[in-house]
Amino acid sequence: MRTSIWSLVVTAGSCLAQGDLGALLASQSDLSTLLELVSLVDGLADTLSAASNITIFAPTNDAFARVPRNEPEGAAIEYRNETIAVAALLANHVFKGVYPSDVITDVPTFAQTLLNSSYITPTQPFSNITGGAYNGLVKNGDDVCVLSGEQTISTVTQADIMLGEGITIHKVDTVFSFGAPLQLFTYRAGYLDMNAALEAADLGFDVGLSGPDQKGLNISDFTIFIPTNEAFEAIGSILASADLETLQTVLKYHIIPNNVIFSPSLGNVTVTSLQGDNLTFTVLPDGTAWVNNAKITFPNTILYNCVAHVIDTVLAPGEFDRASLQPSAAAAERVAFPSASAVAKLPFTSVAFEGDTMTYSSTPALLQTVAAVATSRSNAAATSRPTANATTSSPPLATYTGSAIGLTTSAAMVMALAVGIAALLM
Repeated sequence: MRTSIWSLVVTAGSCLAQGDLGALLASQSDLSTLLELVSLVDGLADTLSAASNITIFAPTNDAFARVPRNEPEGAAIEYRNETIAVAALLANHVFKGVYPSDVITDVPTFAQTLLNSSYITPTQPFSNITGGAYNGLVKNGDDVCVLSGEQTISTVTQADIMLGEGITIHKVDTVFSFGAPLQLFTYRAGYLDMNAALEAADLGFDVGLSGPDQKGLNISDFTIFIPTNEAFEAIGSILASADLETLQTVLKYHIIPNNVIFSPSLGNVTVTSLQGDNLTFTVLPDGTAWVNNAKITFPNTILYNCVAHVIDTVLAPGEFDRASLQPSAAAAERVAFPSASAVAKLPFTSVAFEGDTMTYSSTPALLQTVAAVATSRSNAAATSRPTANATTSSPPLATYTGSAIGLTTSAAMVMALAVGIAALLM
């Protein structure tokens, strides 16, 4: 069987001697849990035909041991009887494109992984973004970090294990998390007014749930802006008198369909919202990013089927003149509904996922301080080294050398993960 695995392995751009890759990875004693998990995925070797231009993030044994067992990732690790969940976990750790540590800067790069919508269990859809779930890569001081779902930060502990021209392996200290559904994120993060507004609006589609009991059409590949609770409360009088159609119109204006836009890709542009009116983006020299008159205060939350950006005011449908933006003004002075006044209690209180036991008790410092967009300082720092392209929804693959691995998206259980992971079966 081991001979047949290696007979399937073909690298594009460089030819490695048979056994070299397996011998290198098998020598890493802190990756034995990863070895065991990969061995559980039946048919993995049979789906491999070629691999090049991939980056494998390998969690250490300690990383796997620390995952709470009541989370989807932890259940896959603990019980090891759900091969789809295990395969999804592994796929989320393989990036399309080669990302050596020296191409990562303090402005995050968001790259797609091999985790796509083909990985579904009866209780858990793992991702539904076309082309694969995203994770972020960013420098934190001297460390290279990976940003994944559920506000998870993983730090690279051993970087740049190079295999030929197109495969890079980094060891990490924390297992990557799957992106949560939108309303689960809003509940766990405490954005309860947005959660309740989505419940009350009955938009006719789901925003991250699946299954026969869910209402409406599940949509994917979108960008959504989440106003803070204070932003909703500041226009409480408007919401108190708004009918269902008005509420739906306002919330649809906070969604950009068919485009997963991360903040580093923003510029002074306009983009059409789901409601139909344009959203106007402004990027300032200080590195702040704005949508209409709202500041993006917490960018780039990776969710199950979209990316979310938290903003400090509720957006009002209609055209916005960028020249009218007053970035030095407090959020209370930039309310987009001029006649609005605050109220003590909003008219909608029913929230989705109420009672969920997981909350984000504290937001990691890196997520609070990471740059939303490049500034002149970060641009200058990046000019001395090559960089992979920042990505939005479905662009060409961000690569460092050569061409990307070919994927078969219709595979029932397992994608062509990587030569490196296949070799771990040895």
